[in-house]
Amino acid sequence: MMKLSRRMALSHWIRGLLLFGVLPAFISYLRPHQWMYVLLWLLALGTVLWLRHHGIRWSQEWNVAALTRAELRRIFVRFIPLAIALTLFMWWIDFGRLFSLPRERPLVWVMVMILYPLLSAMPQEIVYRSFIFRYYRFLPEKFIILISAAAFGWVHIILQNWVAVTFSAIGGALFAHTYAKTKSLAACCFEHALYGCYLFTIGMGMYFYHGMAVH
Repeated sequence: MMKLSRRMALSHWIRGLLLFGVLPAFISYLRPHQWMYVLLWLLALGTVLWLRHHGIRWSQEWNVAALTRAELRRIFVRFIPLAIALTLFMWWIDFGRLFSLPRERPLVWVMVMILYPLLSAMPQEIVYRSFIFRYYRFLPEKFIILISAAAFGWVHIILQNWVAVTFSAIGGALFAHTYAKTKSLAACCFEHALYGCYLFTIGMGMYFYHGMAVH
């Protein structure tokens, strides 16, 4: 944790509020669905340049060495009960859609399993873990985890449904905890992709895909 003057800390908070609070609300108002992945990757690339400007190399941030067998075991041990809970939730709210994507559109499902980690999970983790943990490094780590989770949940307001916002905030807390523990973007991307791919598999993708926003 680093120390900032009161003026610099206030400036950090204002910029953070604009970026993580106001901007998602503005994008939600505009609803530029066809440009969402472009905007996401532009923000992620800007983050990579910001990290590089601050002397952080990609290999250092990616840190694939931290994704050890023990860490993979920890991720899966946490994932299994949560996956069961997600399946039961989907069964309760919309039984007819349960596992609908692999059942009805298997080729699309395979494409999602391949592309989601790269096109969606990775850029989100770059912004909401790599950047936020560095940007708010003047705060205790437990508060950064809360900020990361809240910002990650709030950005899903662009999908305009409470399921995406609520479950993303919970997922954001999990991924932020993993980042705090491992300092590995690779570990966060893997965990994010695991949950994201499972959500699409059980039929919850309709809440998280920009072309299928529901109220």
